[in-house]
Amino acid sequence: MDNVCIYLRKSRADEELEKTIGYGETLRKHKDTLLKYAKENNLNILEIKEEIVSGDSLFFRPKMLELLKEIEANQYDGVLVMDIDRLGRGGMKDQGIILEAFKESNTVIITPGKTYDLTNEYDEEMTEFKTFFARRELKSITKRMQGGRTRSVESGNYLGTNPPLGYDLYFIGKNRTLKINDYEAQIIKIIFEMYSKSNGATAIANHLNNLGFKTKTNRPFHQSSILVIIKNPIYIGKVTWKKIEDKKSKIPGKKSDTRTRDKSEWIIAEGKHEAIISDDLFNKCQDILNGRYHIPYQLTNRPINPLSGLITCGICGKKMTMRPLRGVYRLMCNNKCGNTSAKFELVENELINALFKYIENYKLNISNKSNNINVDLLKNQEISINKELTTLKEQKNKLFDFLERGIYTEDVFLERSKNLDIRIKDTKDKLNSISNELIKASSHNSISDVIYLENAIKAYIHSKDVTKKNSILKAVLYKIDFYKEKGNKPDDFKLTIFPKLLR
Repeated sequence: MDNVCIYLRKSRADEELEKTIGYGETLRKHKDTLLKYAKENNLNILEIKEEIVSGDSLFFRPKMLELLKEIEANQYDGVLVMDIDRLGRGGMKDQGIILEAFKESNTVIITPGKTYDLTNEYDEEMTEFKTFFARRELKSITKRMQGGRTRSVESGNYLGTNPPLGYDLYFIGKNRTLKINDYEAQIIKIIFEMYSKSNGATAIANHLNNLGFKTKTNRPFHQSSILVIIKNPIYIGKVTWKKIEDKKSKIPGKKSDTRTRDKSEWIIAEGKHEAIISDDLFNKCQDILNGRYHIPYQLTNRPINPLSGLITCGICGKKMTMRPLRGVYRLMCNNKCGNTSAKFELVENELINALFKYIENYKLNISNKSNNINVDLLKNQEISINKELTTLKEQKNKLFDFLERGIYTEDVFLERSKNLDIRIKDTKDKLNSISNELIKASSHNSISDVIYLENAIKAYIHSKDVTKKNSILKAVLYKIDFYKEKGNKPDDFKLTIFPKLLR
């Protein structure tokens, strides 16, 4: 078979096994097995894709998503895997997407035991049968794991990976629990004592920072970290489970989505660890907390900051937030790094001015460069580099022929393949650079960019919808850096914008 891709992915069982045999050993053994099979069956392996995550959802398997795009582009005649369930045994929707891609592109699924051609009715039914039982097995494994964790918590064990402030991890046999860290326990006692005497979370954080105390991760205290500690029943000897639901986020750039479950879903049990504070002190703090706690502005449904996710602190790099202060919205960094807050209205006006100034400079840049660039020369360079890229790709394909015929050992094959990959990448970078220069040389494209940005700014100014304004800015900007020294006038600050247009 001419064009075949090897796809490798670990299962949960493999991850457990690797705790004994060593990390990465499973994929290595699978790779050896499949390469041997490829040699014996004259399969021309064009690429080896290793999925280093064991996630069930297709969304979190970048190599599979990459493979599906290539399958849809008819890059492969077949995909070689250890077993059909390595392609995926998550939800029916994900499995349907995977199998449909193979069927529509006439790409076969090759395993050491059988080759599946999904255009064949019998093979399609066999595949659906095997994936059905793979899903059943996955659900069974997940259920057993959750049941085991629940029983462990009910027995008083601590399931967290890292200990909370005030404790260190401690093992009783194979069971994980906590042991009081005397130094950190002082901090916990200070927090609860101060809060019980009506000190606010911000005041407590400032007090601890002035004393030189740090969080468990060696960072300064903030209002939020104080409130998390005050709410945590771990400090009265309890262990909890299923309090927070944490799912992998489907939003690009966001790691997870979390929500607090209803209290009826929580599992609270007596822990095996010693309490740091008394029940009475803890309950008193909860009463104070419930009496003064309000939903934070960022948790309300209505967005209020059009610069959300874009404006960052020019000192520490953290995202800045917008909060009302004496009736006026201000942008501020919560990291106490020395950057001073500013009125949102002033920052927004300066941003619009900066964008218009950028457009003027961009127009001038077009005028200065358009007559200096030799478009014909660039096009000739592009043709030459494309030929070089084609030659390199042909050389890489020949490597697989040599591997199949036994001319190269696997180590030599991988080494030379890696060297060719580097040369191909460098050549592609050159090609991208030439392409960018050609785009810059095109007045039509440059003018289109200018018109697009001008229209975007006008749409931002006239829109009343905060969500829409935020989307407009994210379409034209990577980020905005803000910097203001203490003592400066209200409008004396610096904005640095990072537009998505070519410079």
